[in-house]
Amino acid sequence: MKHWYAVHCKPKQDERAEIELLNQGFEVFRPRLRSRRRIRQRYRVVVESMFPRYLFVHLDDHEEDWSPIRSTRGVTGLVRMGGIAPVVPAAVIEALQARADAENCIDLQPADAFAANDRVLITEGPLAGFEALFSARNSQERVVVLLNLMKVTLPVHAITRA
Repeated sequence: MKHWYAVHCKPKQDERAEIELLNQGFEVFRPRLRSRRRIRQRYRVVVESMFPRYLFVHLDDHEEDWSPIRSTRGVTGLVRMGGIAPVVPAAVIEALQARADAENCIDLQPADAFAANDRVLITEGPLAGFEALFSARNSQERVVVLLNLMKVTLPVHAITRA
């Protein structure tokens, strides 16, 4: 019977380990996150592992040879507790896979996180500290808020719930 197991990777080598395990025919799942990072004075979207230094592999307990995993480039070994590799519950992996897109990226903050007329606090820019009402989302990265008598368009990361 097949179960999911956690694989511990070498620092900054999760992607390499994933590629190498896939090349060996293992079924692998490495959930990723898209996050905004400020790089050289500009915000950029960066894709990184949801669990840095870890990925999941689907293995058969009795019929599959696990020994090549230890010598795979980028892999330290299977996660073990007391010498035994614990099974990651299938429900956990299925829930992550259900939220993942084609690139295995998981959106932790859904697009509809704000509803019309939600009170928000502006956290960045020249209007930081002002409270406003959420009006609409006009693109993936921009939102429209009502600031007393003024309607202002801001980057989505510049607001939080009041």
